[in-house]
Order: sequence, then C-alpha cells, then structure tokens
Amino acid sequence: MLGTGVTADAVKLGVLMVDFECLAGVIDEARPDQEQAYRIYITDINNKGGINGRKIDPVIKSYCPLNLQTELAACTSLTEDNKVFAVVGTFYDPSGDAQLCFSKRHRTIVIADSITQALVDAGPAGFMLTPNISPERRLNVIMSLLESQHTLDGKTVGTLSSTGNQRRVTDVVAPALKQLGVKRGTDATVSITGGDTTDALTQLDSFIERWKGDGTNAVILVGAEVASKQFVEKIKEVIPEMQLVSDTTEILDAGREEQKAHMSPNPYDGAITAEGQTGIEHTKTEHFTYCRDIWEKATGRKVPSPNVVVRLANGKQNDIYSEVEDACLFTSFFATIAGKVGPDLNTDNWVRTVDSFGPIDDTSTVYASIHKGKYDADDTYGLVAYDPTIGDAGDWVHVTPVQNVTG
Repeated sequence: MLGTGVTADAVKLGVLMVDFECLAGVIDEARPDQEQAYRIYITDINNKGGINGRKIDPVIKSYCPLNLQTELAACTSLTEDNKVFAVVGTFYDPSGDAQLCFSKRHRTIVIADSITQALVDAGPAGFMLTPNISPERRLNVIMSLLESQHTLDGKTVGTLSSTGNQRRVTDVVAPALKQLGVKRGTDATVSITGGDTTDALTQLDSFIERWKGDGTNAVILVGAEVASKQFVEKIKEVIPEMQLVSDTTEILDAGREEQKAHMSPNPYDGAITAEGQTGIEHTKTEHFTYCRDIWEKATGRKVPSPNVVVRLANGKQNDIYSEVEDACLFTSFFATIAGKVGPDLNTDNWVRTVDSFGPIDDTSTVYASIHKGKYDADDTYGLVAYDPTIGDAGDWVHVTPVQNVTG
C-alpha cells in the first residue's frame, strides 16, 4: 500500500521556506534564490532516476515568521489541499504548533532544521527528523566537552534561560555542573511572551546585578532567545569579562551582524558552543563539492565562500551559500531515506526504515546517524569559539577537534 502523495511514478514533497521579503525591515539577510535552489536539487535527483523510479513532485510554500498563522496555513495547504507525503525545509515556530501540525495532526513526515527532542517526543516516533542536532543533545555534547577540556575550571558559573527552556537547565546543565564541581553562580530565568522581550530585559537587569554580587563570570545561555543580541549586549556591557557558552550556533549569525554593524568590542567575541567543521573547512569536502557543482552547472553562477558577504542592489546580504546548503541537504536527506524504504513508500515502512538505519550520508557533516529514539542525525562536534577577525564578518575557531559524538 502506497502512502499519501505517493503514486506509481511520483511522490509529492512539500517544501517550506521563510519569506525573507517580510523580514526586510528586520534582518540584513535575503535569500532571493531559495525556491530556485530547491527546484535545482529536486530536478537533479529526478534526472538521476528519482526515488526508486519515482519523480519528486515539489509543492513549495513560504511563510512569514512575523505571523506564525502563515506557517500553520502552509501546513493546512500542504497536507489537506496538496496531500504531500513529506515536507522539508525551514521551520520557525517556538511553540512547535507548526511542526506538530504536520507530524501529529496530519501524520506527515517532517525533515527540518528546528527540531527539538521535546517536539519529537510529542509526535509519532519516526515522523520528525533533522539532519542537524537537537538542542537537547547539543547541550549534552557541550557539557561533556566542557568537562573534558576543563573549560570552566576556576569559574563561577550561572545560567540564563527563558521559562520555556528552563527544563533543559534542570535536566542537563545543573547536573553536569554539579558533576564538574565548579562554583555555582545565579541561575536566571526570564519570561518571554511571543516576540516581546521588554519584561525579560528588565528581569535580566536584576540578574546581572546578582551576577556582579556573587562573582559569576561564566554564563551558559540556554535557548536561542536569550542568546540574541539584545540579551548578550546587555550582559557584556555590564560584565565585559563574562564568558558566554551557548547551546545554539545562531550566535555565529548574531556575532556576524554585530561585526557588520561595526560593534566594538563585539559582544560575541570568544563565545563558545559546539559545532562541526567551520564553513571554510566544509567547502573542502566532497559533500560541498557535490552540492556546489550541481548549483553552478544549473545556474552558471559561483557559490561564494561562507566568509564572503555578497550584497544585492538594495544592500541586503545575498546568502547564496545558505540557500545552496539547505536545499541540497534537505532534499538529499529525504531522498536517501525514501530510497532505502523501497518501492512500497508509506509512513509505516518509513518509520521501520528510520528506526534501523544507522550511519547516514549527510551533506552538511562528516559523521551522522539515525535510529530508533535518535532522529537528529549530526554527530560531528567539537567546541568552537566565535572570532570576529576571520573573513568579512567572523567565523568559528576550534577549541577542540571535531569528533564523532554518536555516544
């Protein structure tokens, strides 16, 4: 029996993208070619025989992160109107409603970037996957690497999280810090409602005073919200020597934005997280060469280095590198799993395949695996720190070598 959206010669694949035009007044980045990128990689897969002889039939939808109802509307359209078998792409819904709209409400496979273990646990097993790493597992990896390198020895360590991420502090960070035996500073929790951080920033002021009083000189930032510029700038302005450790690599984008804005000193300078290869290292791999060659053959345009800022006529950064990386990654990841499922492509066979898959080819990284209970693939990590002096806007430098962190 074939699954929803699957016929003898085709499989419908939803593609979810951020509408960067709606963000024009908010961020410096633009991705005008992202739909073209997805079509290029899907066409390449189809030209090479598709998935067990089936062509991928893409249905592409975009949404505005400033209005999350548009993301939910895209879910309804892709599942109920277009009846796709799976959806790939970029999600942004901190509540998880959009992700669960696909996997739980409509039992549609999701392969995306913003996937937490909590979301995976809330939906049917094997329906929600990411070629990246969940924030919960990344945090475990970070704490393990910090322990192995004695990075926090002699520090007084506090934490900063929103109420929505406080559980990660309780379940992961606090026990790890206790095991490390480091001196503990204040654990700060702020309340963030939607996109309004007014109250949270006021609450942060009082916590900063407590950090000054108890000598906290290292803070672990849990969650992307508290790692954003408005929080980091305030912390570093008052306590410049504060060592920041974040559980999200989004601090790289934030640090680069500060560098482009000529913020000196850059508040993200030296901020630590866990990451795999740097962008430059990745461009020397077979995976990048594969993705790059397909794009350049189809467009006649070069993929710029990740450390080179390309500007559009309106002054916005044209993020071609990310367009290529995301489209190549998500489409190939889906095709790899669907291809192994075999001719009887349906959700039951998909889950059975995912649960027994093991090591998997992931164009964004070196080591990767999925199996029952582990639906975030990326296993290639070491500690990195942001250095604003690299390239046009800064990049990671390794604190430890990358390694296979599967276990």
